[in-house]
Amino acid sequence: MRFRTLGAFLLALASVVAVAYLTQLNIGLLSARFQLTAERSWPLYLVLLTVFLLGFLPAGILLLTQTLKRDLDQRRGRRLSSEARSLDNAYRRAVDYQADGQSARAASDFRSYLAQRPESFGGLLRYGEELRRLGQSEEAVEVHRRASVLYPQSVSVLYELIEDYEAAGDGEVAVQLRDRILRDFPGMGKKIMARRRNAALAAGEWREASRWHEKLEALLAEGGETEGLEREQEVRKGLAYERGVELLRAERVGEARTIFEQILAEEPRFLPAVIMRGEATLLDEGPEAALAIWKAGFVDSGSPIFLQRIEDHFIEREEPMEAIETLHGLITAAENDLLPRFFLGRLYYRLEMHEEALRVLEELRERIHPSPTFHFLLARLHERRGEMGMAVQSLSACVAEAGITTQEYVCRACRTKYPDWVDRCDSCGSWNSVEMDFEEEKLELGVRPGPIWAIYGAAEAFEGNGGREDS
Repeated sequence: MRFRTLGAFLLALASVVAVAYLTQLNIGLLSARFQLTAERSWPLYLVLLTVFLLGFLPAGILLLTQTLKRDLDQRRGRRLSSEARSLDNAYRRAVDYQADGQSARAASDFRSYLAQRPESFGGLLRYGEELRRLGQSEEAVEVHRRASVLYPQSVSVLYELIEDYEAAGDGEVAVQLRDRILRDFPGMGKKIMARRRNAALAAGEWREASRWHEKLEALLAEGGETEGLEREQEVRKGLAYERGVELLRAERVGEARTIFEQILAEEPRFLPAVIMRGEATLLDEGPEAALAIWKAGFVDSGSPIFLQRIEDHFIEREEPMEAIETLHGLITAAENDLLPRFFLGRLYYRLEMHEEALRVLEELRERIHPSPTFHFLLARLHERRGEMGMAVQSLSACVAEAGITTQEYVCRACRTKYPDWVDRCDSCGSWNSVEMDFEEEKLELGVRPGPIWAIYGAAEAFEGNGGREDS
């Protein structure tokens, strides 16, 4: 019992004792008649009691009513708070199931939660998502459509509806919803712009890709996403390169050459731009200037694509001797002459100069023997010379260096190689993923790596899949 309660109780007890004592002392006075009218009178104590009751009763009733109401409100609040805590616990449990990948349990708990809170934004969003994962796309559409009616300004609901309709096979409605986001929600639509840009890139529609890319960069700039803008710069430069290629095909050589030079001023190691700059120079200034660009490109990068282009240039012009002389010059100037010597041997083979080809390639045997391509070329040379035994021997070496005899199988998921077929990959744990492999080995050829311009995230996904993209 609290001190205040005890004090009130003692005060009330003292008051009762005092009233009893005073009543006993004044019993005669209290029994006297109090005249109400000429004919009617009451005892004085009855008059005092009536006056007391008339003054106290309304206030007492009001106080009692307010006290009861307050108690009822407190009880109702405690009950509602308990129910709210119970619902919150159910929601958290459903989210936990969702995070744990238990979609059926998550959907069941979300359904129970929404029965009590039918307008919960998070509950509707997550419940529809779990229904879609369970393959109930039409039910997911209904849930998310209800959410879109309750929250018409929510972009996240529209994105969920897009996935619902795509899962249900109604891509046309999904496209309409994407158009709605772009039309009705300024400052939104980053995922849609990137998707449409990427689709245009895949289809080779460079102008359409550039249009969406410009919108995407504008949106990122508006949102202050500096890191995202930096990642998108690689795509922008790649699109600029494709614009230069289009201009070159349209014989607008000067404009194309300007674009390629701008790209190389920013990134000198972007080899396609070096090749195409040489093509533009070939049309604008002639073969000597173009050859100078391609030779310099090989010296700077060590990449064989320049050797291939130089060789093709002379073959197209029916000038094989100039091709041979050019490769000799590059052999003399190169720090690592393996590639130009190999291309010289291959050129001799291409020109049916079998003795010279065999001599050049045999000189490279110790340096290039791990290459399956080298042994295959030797096999073709021996075959043309009628040396079938030597051809078979070289072809066997090609097969051995390719690893077909020792590492004949590869996991499609993680690229782990195996000498024999297995039903499950020990490296990544995938079943039914091991198949035959024919991939060439890579050699140390002195090639210096250049930049890879791709849609950010694509390179990581490609590497994560072991260098293979799923169709």
